Amino acid sequence: MIERLRKKFFDIRPGEWPLALGLSTYFFLVIAIFWVLKPIKRGLVISYFGDHPLHVAGWVLSGAQAEQVGKVLNMLVAFAVVGLFTWLVRRYARHYLIVIFCGVFGALFLFFGSVINQIEGLGQAGVWSFYVTGDIWTTVMVATFWAFANDLNTGDQAERLYGIVGLGGVVGGFVGATVVSGLVEQMGRSTLVLACLVPTALIAVLAVWIHRRECRANPEIPCAPKEDAVLDPEEENAFLEGGKLVLNSKYLLGIAAVLGIYEMVSNIVDFQLAMIVEEQIADTSDRSAFFGRVGQATSLVSIGVQLLLTSFVMKRYSVKVALLFLPLAILGGTVGFVVLPTLAFVGFMSVSDNALNYSINQSAKEALYTPTTQDEKYKAKSFIDMFVQRAAKVASVVLNLGLTALVVTDARWLSLAVGILLVAWIFVIRFLGRQYETRKEADEPAFAGA
Repeated sequence: MIERLRKKFFDIRPGEWPLALGLSTYFFLVIAIFWVLKPIKRGLVISYFGDHPLHVAGWVLSGAQAEQVGKVLNMLVAFAVVGLFTWLVRRYARHYLIVIFCGVFGALFLFFGSVINQIEGLGQAGVWSFYVTGDIWTTVMVATFWAFANDLNTGDQAERLYGIVGLGGVVGGFVGATVVSGLVEQMGRSTLVLACLVPTALIAVLAVWIHRRECRANPEIPCAPKEDAVLDPEEENAFLEGGKLVLNSKYLLGIAAVLGIYEMVSNIVDFQLAMIVEEQIADTSDRSAFFGRVGQATSLVSIGVQLLLTSFVMKRYSVKVALLFLPLAILGGTVGFVVLPTLAFVGFMSVSDNALNYSINQSAKEALYTPTTQDEKYKAKSFIDMFVQRAAKVASVVLNLGLTALVVTDARWLSLAVGILLVAWIFVIRFLGRQYETRKEADEPAFAGA
């Protein structure tokens, strides 16, 4: 009985456990840091610009509106990071790439941990620099993690292993959010940021260990690039290479569309949450603690979904069915918020959105990359995850600020824009589901013979 249940929910074969647990721990650390940084950076921006309104082209923007401007800044920085990421991918094997990024972020955490208690005295530049650092952490480290994981797994393995791999992430989210909500007032923001140095160092060590272990087990697995690769002196512009790969593939365009639509929808929900929090919660620490509690609830729901649904649905039904959970849940949450626009319900709506995205949706979406080429896994994926994702957020920023400035005064009516996006989202998922199954069938023999 127990064995049958294990196979239904986590069908991991004996030789796969070290890889599954190693990747799960790696993802745990990445997301734990993300959920330590996210409440702190959001609370800082909303509080600072609540006291010092941002003036843009004659508009006076509150804290929640100023955060939307921050998402535009994030997109500009992300475009530069895409170029840097592609340039590094051409030159370094995947484990070295991870070590490089861990070193850079470690230095940033050391700096901001030393100055964050006085960062408001540095003005807008200090506040924005920390906000962008927190955003780029998740942009770079999550994209790098999944490219690393997709390198090591076939489509069949992804459907079986990504449940427990994703579980590490949602547990990490719970731990990170719990630390902030429970300790930010006692320990202070500086201590929490400095504490991120330890898991960052562990990520670098773990990535090297996983890489070396898997290479010993199968020397032919891809290394992105091979350690003895010779650079092409006429290689394409690093800022454009990933974009060209995406534009030349309907499949990759579909993945980009799913991510872009989700980011637009999610940012509308996130803006609604920020508006309600700014209206109903006055104190900076209380706001950070509330965002931390939202993160806790998100992580608890994510853990349940990841344990009971993700692997089961992906194995028993399909990746396409798994991808449909999130848009259908958002539809239900949106209708509910229009009917009952309270702080409790907007928090519930945010939890529903993020919990499914961080669990079943992320595992299914990342599985879409397994039947792709090395360049598509790293260069195209980095373009989608870093630039397309941020560009979609900017589009939703324009929508959010435009509607609130010109038409909408009640946060709940922003939900009406979500309905149009949901229809397109579901149609794209149907296309991707068919394409994925075709590609997976063609890819499995090739990978097995590698």
